[in-house]
Amino acid sequence: MNMSTKTLIVGQIGCGAFSESQDFPNFAKNQNTEVKWCCDISLAKAKEMAEKYDVPNFTSDFMDVVNDPEVDLIKVSTTHEVHLPIIEAAAERGKHIFCEKPMAMEEEEGFKIIRAVRKGGVKLCVDLNRRMAPSLHVLRDEWQAHKQNPKHQPWRYIETDREQLPEEKQSQFLIRIQDESSSYRMVHLDPLRGGGMIIAESVHWLDLVCWFYAPQIPVEIQAWGSSRLSHGINLTFSDGDTATIVFNCGGSFDYPKELYEVTHNGALLRNICFLENNYYGIPGIESEAFPLQHDCLPEVGTEGGFDGFMKKHQARVSGEANAKSGHNNLTFDKGHENMLNSFVDAILNDKPSPCDELAGFSTTYLSRLALKSIELRQALPVQIDKLLPCVV
Repeated sequence: MNMSTKTLIVGQIGCGAFSESQDFPNFAKNQNTEVKWCCDISLAKAKEMAEKYDVPNFTSDFMDVVNDPEVDLIKVSTTHEVHLPIIEAAAERGKHIFCEKPMAMEEEEGFKIIRAVRKGGVKLCVDLNRRMAPSLHVLRDEWQAHKQNPKHQPWRYIETDREQLPEEKQSQFLIRIQDESSSYRMVHLDPLRGGGMIIAESVHWLDLVCWFYAPQIPVEIQAWGSSRLSHGINLTFSDGDTATIVFNCGGSFDYPKELYEVTHNGALLRNICFLENNYYGIPGIESEAFPLQHDCLPEVGTEGGFDGFMKKHQARVSGEANAKSGHNNLTFDKGHENMLNSFVDAILNDKPSPCDELAGFSTTYLSRLALKSIELRQALPVQIDKLLPCVV
């Protein structure tokens, strides 16, 4: 690390489409990071990204990166099955690690990663980024405020001759994901490399609900559907709150992918794919719109939110508007940039990781438990010793 400028020297391992859309731009925007290495199993790809983003070194051997004494931070953006050896090598050499989800595909891999990070005395962050999305932070804050001090519309009818029943005091969190399975490559569904959509994607929402309901912990899980494509997962938490994830692979990119709805004590709080929050049943609170992370058509849909985005999307796909910003991206702010910036701050100022190895392991454990629930067609208990493993 350059101590005079507090700059972390970064080695980027994995230079695919995600790295190009998120990693390199986000590192470039952070004033405390400097990418020194591009590494990819394809040397040509590593060279291409090095030239595009003015990175001085490229290689196809990740050991070149972890053996560089100047490197402080390793970004792991490879396919899932090679996370473990990269993390072990980096931790042994004292490098901090920013790893794409899932941290591990199997529990044993997760245990080994926890041990390696703790033995190396380094920080690890898993990019389960939804917990860092600005709009979801606001949604969580408003939900917590309503729980602590419920306010109801004056026209609402409330039964007055009885107290609330226990289940009426609980929250329900519904997450609806609609995606197009035709966009998936076979590597996403390969059980040894991608693991299917529960391992590859639903770890995002398993982590999100655990963060959302913390300090509650999940105590029961039930899943149904396909172990590799469309599925549903229901989680019950220690205070009785519940979360239901419905992942559908038969949808359309013509419509935003993610919808979040939380209900509690006469109120519904909704987030439409990080674009806007709506609040129903709570007096005095207005809908809020949130900016895109990347907006190639700032002159279209200037009202923002869901309606503004749909106008931008239609203008882009129809060719009616030309991107003026040099790219063609309309990217929701899912929290990637916030996660990176928070982790860099954690390293520089010795703070806790925003999504540490235990959080990463929990999603691996819960996703594996969901797969087992589908196989057995029954609800399963979530074991506390797996959520908080004793790894030495």
